[in-house]
Amino acid sequence: MNLNLLLEKIHTTKVNYQKIIENSVCVLYCQEKEFDINFVVPVRGRFNFTKPMYNSFCAARNKVSGVSIIYTVVEFSDSSEHAKFCKDNKINYIWIPCEKDDMFNKCLAMNVGALFGGKAKSFIFHDLDCLIQSDFFIKLNENVKKTKSNVIQCFNGRRVLYLNEQLTANAINWTLDIDNLSLDIDGVSLPFFIGAPGGSIFIEKELFEFIGGYDPELFCGNSPEDAFFWEKIKTATGDDMPTANNPKIDIFHMNHTVTYYNNPRIDEMKNYYETFKDLTFDEKVSILKLKKQLLKDFVND
Repeated sequence: MNLNLLLEKIHTTKVNYQKIIENSVCVLYCQEKEFDINFVVPVRGRFNFTKPMYNSFCAARNKVSGVSIIYTVVEFSDSSEHAKFCKDNKINYIWIPCEKDDMFNKCLAMNVGALFGGKAKSFIFHDLDCLIQSDFFIKLNENVKKTKSNVIQCFNGRRVLYLNEQLTANAINWTLDIDNLSLDIDGVSLPFFIGAPGGSIFIEKELFEFIGGYDPELFCGNSPEDAFFWEKIKTATGDDMPTANNPKIDIFHMNHTVTYYNNPRIDEMKNYYETFKDLTFDEKVSILKLKKQLLKDFVND
């Protein structure tokens, strides 16, 4: 694959976000207000993780002052499993219906959350299975100020910490004190692979729009969509995305079955990522320009 084929693929599979949102179910709160952060959580299934994740978010939001944050759940699924929980807790909710056999399109969910989940100066794209501690937003704000960056991975060292089955069950039952978790606690471990490019990313709205958001034209299912997003940011900023290590932030990944190898198109999607990585700087910029152009008509100003 080369630049022209990648450009053609993106252009021919471009997303009509207005049509997507017209065919979706949206329940949004405080639409007239602009928030500092829209905390976007893409979901499909794993409903047992919804309450512990949201509770950990609320504890962190309640502890920070001077920062307004809205929580947005975007469900890409054949059923609206998360709708009632979101309604009961007055959480921004968008349901993008799909066929049962369609692969989860995390990129589409995150872009829809950013475009239609309410006005915000910046976004955090956060995985449902990653719990945060109550000082998360306080520490994140300090990291952003110290790095003077408009994008940052919201945890230290490009690695999350993993909870075993028992700690995950305790989290689901809300009998786990997340603030007491650390790598020194039994049942908490490092991941097998260090270097995760996704999981939780803070990015200012202007940069998100400049790189054209995430890439549902290329990726769905379990794929290197976060790595591709990371490379686009590196092209735009000229440097690797910083991580939240001053002060250090840990987030805690709940235990579930590994699904990375369940994507029948994984080799094709890896090829998109490797092709982009191997392009010249000017060629990468042409991809960013196309993505920005495709997104701009739907941007929420």
